[in-house]
Amino acid sequence: MKGNVRADRSPVDLSLTPTPPPVTVVQGSPDRGLPLDPPPLGAAPGSPEQGSLFDPPPLGAAPGPPEQGFAPALVEPTLEGVPPHLAGVGPYGSWSAPSPDERRARRWHALGAFFLAAATVIVVVVLAVRGIAARMPVTTEAFRAMTPVSRALLLASRSAREGAAAKVLVAPEVFARWQGATPPPEIRHDGYASIRGGVLFTPETFRPAGSSYDLLLHFHGNTQLVRESAEVAGLNAAVAVINLGIGSGAYEDLYAQPGMLESLLADIDRALAQRGLPTPRLRRVALSSWSAGYGAIAKILELRRGIDALDAILVTDGIHCGFAPEHPSGLNSLQLASFARAAQLAASGQMLFTITHSEIDPIAYASSSATADYLLGAAAGHPVERASSVEAPPHLRLRAAEGAVSRKLEKQMIPTTEASVGELRVRGFRGNTPEHHMAHLLQMASTVLPELVERWREGGDPPPSDR
Repeated sequence: MKGNVRADRSPVDLSLTPTPPPVTVVQGSPDRGLPLDPPPLGAAPGSPEQGSLFDPPPLGAAPGPPEQGFAPALVEPTLEGVPPHLAGVGPYGSWSAPSPDERRARRWHALGAFFLAAATVIVVVVLAVRGIAARMPVTTEAFRAMTPVSRALLLASRSAREGAAAKVLVAPEVFARWQGATPPPEIRHDGYASIRGGVLFTPETFRPAGSSYDLLLHFHGNTQLVRESAEVAGLNAAVAVINLGIGSGAYEDLYAQPGMLESLLADIDRALAQRGLPTPRLRRVALSSWSAGYGAIAKILELRRGIDALDAILVTDGIHCGFAPEHPSGLNSLQLASFARAAQLAASGQMLFTITHSEIDPIAYASSSATADYLLGAAAGHPVERASSVEAPPHLRLRAAEGAVSRKLEKQMIPTTEASVGELRVRGFRGNTPEHHMAHLLQMASTVLPELVERWREGGDPPPSDR
């Protein structure tokens, strides 16, 4: 379109402006003339489609002629030892995937660095713990309370100090075997396990050194009271308590059946295994009873087969029998025969047989005082005169006894007489009321159990199998 004029009155051409030719956007500096896109496959070198240099010339190549529009190429010096995949890299570089061998080498280098760092940390921790442990003696209780990691670190420090580096990270059980000792088993002390006719306790004082264990088998009485009594006395034994009823007949009937005691002991073994004692093996057993519970002991003694571990009998105010006027003692000796044989074994020191009794006379049958006199005579071979006793046992107040008898009715154990033939020991106490009778159970931790603790503390061997 024409007609407009400029300021100098010259005409202005207002016709459509022609479209400019396409502009090629190149990568890099303008003087290099490098295109953004790579050349098409198959293009001849130097052809227009190649668009100048997409790939830089090889190292050391001469610069192209000026008519190709190249800036002078940089000549890189040749380096010895350059990997093959780096050959032909120009000023802009190039990249290719590493070979499998290179990837494998990189992984090994990374693992080596990790293990070196881990070893450094372990050495630092071990040296620190070693310095602490050297100044802090660790008891068995403290060692058992540690976590597995703490145990390992402690053992590591001790081993390093003793020059036994191979023992650093072993289990405590293996370490103990190397030291020639067996670690104590981890026993569960809380609660109880059910067994035939009763319950099994593993008191806090039960600390077996290995698989062998001692057992207090008590018949008739408050279960928690018997357990607490064993703990107060310091008895290192498992405690089983059997309750079958009020009278002695229920105990006699059950344990008159052959194999009944053996089945009970098998139950106890299984229960102890569940509570942490590996492969339990009975070492010594003490039969204990209060009141009517003596009926079970009488029948167990009659069927002693397989009870070679029997080492003690504890009877608190409970051996009774019928009358036999034709007998010199006036007592039915047949009903006391099994106790008489045990009294003779105790007289020769083969077992402990300790008896306490009150002054209660049941009238319908022989009192516990009369039967104790009979057993003393059977053990000695002649009547035994008792001496007066003046030393009273300490009076214990157990938590489990609070609900058993009123504090107002609770009786002290006041001794009257005592006698012994070997390991047969008999002690009489004042009182003829039910509360006096109950006191023999409540105070067993201060009367009969200390004698058992003293005997088993000596660590004697189990009874011989030919008894």
